[in-house]
Amino acid sequence: MPETRLRRPCTNKWGRYLGLFVFVYVCGFGVFFVGDHLGQAPVLDGRENLAWSELIAQGQVPAEPFYRALLYPWCLSWLSHPLITAPLFGLACHFVNALLCSAIARQLWRSSNAALFCGLLYGAYPVALFFAVQVLDITFGISLFLVGLYAFLHGWRDKRYPWLVLSGFAAGLCVCARPNFLPPVLVLMALPQVLGVFEQRRLSGALHYWRSTVFLAAPIILVLGAQGWLNLQRSGEFHVLPWQGAYNLYAANREGANGKFYQQRIAFKEVPAGMNSTRMESEFLYQVEQGGNAAKGVAEMNTYWRGQLLDEVRADPIRWFGLMGRKCYYLLNDWEQYNNLTYAYHKERFWLLRYNPLGWGLLMLGATVALGFGWRQLNRSMLVALTLLAGAYAAGVLMFFVSARFRLPLSPLMCVACAGLVVISWRELRIRSVMLMLSAMAPLALLSYGGYWGARDTATFIQDEFLLASAAARCGDDVEALSYAELVLARDLKRDDARRIQIASLFNLWLADTNHAVQQHYEERLNASVLRIQDGDASTAFISGVCAWRSGDLDQALAIWELAVDKYGERADSSLIAVRLINKNKTGEALTEEEHILWSMLKR
Repeated sequence: MPETRLRRPCTNKWGRYLGLFVFVYVCGFGVFFVGDHLGQAPVLDGRENLAWSELIAQGQVPAEPFYRALLYPWCLSWLSHPLITAPLFGLACHFVNALLCSAIARQLWRSSNAALFCGLLYGAYPVALFFAVQVLDITFGISLFLVGLYAFLHGWRDKRYPWLVLSGFAAGLCVCARPNFLPPVLVLMALPQVLGVFEQRRLSGALHYWRSTVFLAAPIILVLGAQGWLNLQRSGEFHVLPWQGAYNLYAANREGANGKFYQQRIAFKEVPAGMNSTRMESEFLYQVEQGGNAAKGVAEMNTYWRGQLLDEVRADPIRWFGLMGRKCYYLLNDWEQYNNLTYAYHKERFWLLRYNPLGWGLLMLGATVALGFGWRQLNRSMLVALTLLAGAYAAGVLMFFVSARFRLPLSPLMCVACAGLVVISWRELRIRSVMLMLSAMAPLALLSYGGYWGARDTATFIQDEFLLASAAARCGDDVEALSYAELVLARDLKRDDARRIQIASLFNLWLADTNHAVQQHYEERLNASVLRIQDGDASTAFISGVCAWRSGDLDQALAIWELAVDKYGERADSSLIAVRLINKNKTGEALTEEEHILWSMLKR
């Protein structure tokens, strides 16, 4: 008794210290990220989520079937200043996920130490933290999934049917937030029956399993049906799920797909806020391949892309099986594949991530050791449930993209499995069993840390640098925007999207600096860059005209500005002001304030 009393406070004390450390670590990274350009100016899906939240808040959602899941943007629409509060919301979800992982681990391993270790492990897991602070729906989706899982485990064995109802509602909402959770949610609906068979219950207990199935499935069907009804009310079409899935499925498995992440086949110069570039590509390619008079309905397009995929698989099934084999390898590999951003690139940018050793490979190896040595101490029925759910989600990932964000929901289940490391009786292990485990882990480690089939390809770093340049430009930091844009151009001189950022940044720096020598330096670089661009926009056209003016070629400058007005319309307002300025100088008319500003700039 005295020994027990001494150990318990010590364990609790260290648990509190470690918990405080993880809390400070998570919050510290949140502060660093919010101060970063990516936190101040979200890119791609984050920017799209913010745009949708604004449309929802203003009641201006288009009357059409939902292309993507809108539950997360709808939640953001209730927040004040979502750009600032969205990372806080993500961190709150991250902490909730850590607590839920802890509670699930307690049930699996029947140990409070395992629960504590699991919560700390997931809380400090850097990949989950990296996605939590971004304006993305994945952390929110994981929260709903874990709520559904915990409520199911808490309710089905003890016949607590309200918990099963809660589980069903959370699971249904999880699909509304992230449709990728549909496979494990379908498995969740069947778990009462599966576990009944596994436990070989007597016939007298069969009624409980059927009741559990009904209480679990009814709210899931209700929530998904409500989303279909909402689609019907807004667009006249009943769609339970968003309609982006068909083209994504084709893009993930088509000939030429890399199996790792979505590859944009068409580069759009401008993507309006709230618009999805993948949707733009799917609609454009559909019109090209089917002709301008083809039906543009959602059902017709989805049927077409599914048919295209089936035709390609039938034509060359060996190619598709090879692609699926590579996807399985990428799924097991430690490298986090590109998804909007490349985790490995940004891990080096943030020192709080750089020195964190946790990664997918360690989780996978830790889970293998824990399950192998702790087999007798865990709840086997619960292990069956978790394995089926993880397998269902992994199958869904393999059908689409094995990218970091798609794979992330498996990490809390891996942490739950890893929690068994603290309950293993290490002193009782035999040398033979240890050697067998090491022999099994060797090929697993090779799969996880190997670089076969381009698993650890850094070619996506160029896109990270471009997105950083774009974010810095939107934040008004022209020095950083110029630096990242030139990093992109150092990798690929043909990237005119980066060249446009470089030109705009050089122009702004030239305007802002008061040192004549520095101004001249920026102007020389600007003139050289303007001559290299092949595909400009309204901004670069105006700047090109300024360069021509300052070089003494007034006619060339006027021609550039007039062409910009004709080509870009309202977006070329600066060029329009320049044209008016030149015409007024010829006639001697009075200048407006905007024209005076432009004249001062040209004459500096």
